[in-house]
Amino acid sequence: MSQKELFSSIIKKLMSQYSIKSKIIPTFRYIDNDKSLYIILKYKRKTEYNPYQSNDIYFSITLDDKFPDIPPYVRVLTNFSYPNLYDNSNVYNSIILFKDSNITLKQKNPFLFIEDIILGIPLFLANIKSNEEKKMFYYYGEYSLNEIYDINDFFNDQSVQFFRVKQICKKNEYKRYIILNDVYFLLFEPAPDSNNYAKLVFISDILLLNNCKEDEKQRIIDFEWKNNNDEAIKMSFIFEEKKFELFKTMKIFKIDKLFKSYNLIVKNKDKNENNNLNKNINYNYNTNGFQISKTFEYGLMKD
Repeated sequence: MSQKELFSSIIKKLMSQYSIKSKIIPTFRYIDNDKSLYIILKYKRKTEYNPYQSNDIYFSITLDDKFPDIPPYVRVLTNFSYPNLYDNSNVYNSIILFKDSNITLKQKNPFLFIEDIILGIPLFLANIKSNEEKKMFYYYGEYSLNEIYDINDFFNDQSVQFFRVKQICKKNEYKRYIILNDVYFLLFEPAPDSNNYAKLVFISDILLLNNCKEDEKQRIIDFEWKNNNDEAIKMSFIFEEKKFELFKTMKIFKIDKLFKSYNLIVKNKDKNENNNLNKNINYNYNTNGFQISKTFEYGLMKD
């Protein structure tokens, strides 16, 4: 079966099973010269499928030419929660956590990928709402190091900030993009011959940005992270004139909002430093520190 025939069979089954149901409304179109299938699912408010009674909530499912060997990419298209998941992250793995899934069976019957998403989303939404009510922080989106992203996809919501910067290394300057969402600092390396696409080379929790040093005159911000072996990783960036103050303001705002909205524990080897944060706190900050792309030349991050 060709990829186009596979997509056609999925669409046929999808529309016959769900288009007549007013509570979950799917639509679709082909993209990338018909190499990918783009499906939108609408979960209507005031139904058992959507616990957020004031919003219709939309999700997109992208199947590319490697499907079903590679699972779908699932994005949230509605800003309905905090942290905001309308940030171009992939929530597929989080959604299927709430479903019993058999990858081998789904590769034999690819429509089961779509079925798991459709039926897993209501449980996914209910869990997010429950976490918000309990002030229990958990971020469900994922990004993949070394993956190429369309930068335009990050401009959908104003809670995600974009910065064009120059990274300083050994007196040289390199063009980079920084994205701040509600939880992550994302660093991208522009793809050659393209202003729209870039490769993700570094990702860090925004709480770790408290360690940065700022030079207002030169609009330079120095970042320093330490890995599990206490090895320092340093990066320096020159910001555009108007964006320098915006980055400082948004960094403080986002960190403060996390602490005000949720019960957080900052993981630190020195437990005494966190005594003022640990009182009456029951939940952990559930992200992974920082990650570096294997293809990102280590020398570009050293002074």
